[in-house]
Amino acid sequence: MRAFKTSGEYVLLDIGTLDIPAADALMQKLVTKRQHETIPDMLLFLSYVPCLAVGARQLNENDFLKPQRYFKERGITLYKTARGGGLTYHWPGQLVTFPIVKLQANEQNIPSFMRKLEEIGLRTLAEVGITAHRKREETAQIGLWVGDDKIASMGIRISRWVTSYGFALNLSGDISVSRYIRPCGLDVKLVTVEALIGRHPSRDDVKEKIRHNFEKIFQRRQITCDKYSAQIKHIVNKHSATAGGNQKIEPF
Repeated sequence: MRAFKTSGEYVLLDIGTLDIPAADALMQKLVTKRQHETIPDMLLFLSYVPCLAVGARQLNENDFLKPQRYFKERGITLYKTARGGGLTYHWPGQLVTFPIVKLQANEQNIPSFMRKLEEIGLRTLAEVGITAHRKREETAQIGLWVGDDKIASMGIRISRWVTSYGFALNLSGDISVSRYIRPCGLDVKLVTVEALIGRHPSRDDVKEKIRHNFEKIFQRRQITCDKYSAQIKHIVNKHSATAGGNQKIEPF
């Protein structure tokens, strides 16, 4: 079996819409395979069913601006996930980008990795006509912003220098539920590309821009390999909504 050490190659896959348990299970499997160098780096595109998720931070009840039954009645489940970051609302109109990358010796710097992720988002947004920026006053502000509104959320995990998770870019759709939480504990509003440019953005076009910027910033070269596509499809299909690696938070 071929070992993928420092090849600089990656496989791109769009794996559709998942719930968080299935996505977390997939991350765990792929990270292990990448650590063992049995797969190359991966760039995954996906979206989430409507849900709330909280990362490594402890959940703060003050981040809910509506009673919990409000979310439950709308079929919105709250999950704890393995990524970093605070409370976030996910919906299918986001474009979620997860690089599964084995950082090489000259790349093993976490702040640098985060800046690279942010740069992918900044360049991509600029290419659709949106000027976004970073904020650095506090850790909870990690992500991308347009004025005081948040347009991209970020949360990562790095294990034995293999990255997982990444960023969720707010493309389009109904974000009204997000008004009733404090994203990452902040009193901020989410905004979408659609709201800013006045039209529904092409998901495929944005994916292509992200792909191009990922290759340029991370100096990776895309390869096509049906074998890895089949492996990942098998992993996704194998895991149900109760797969390991996360937990549903009661009383949701």
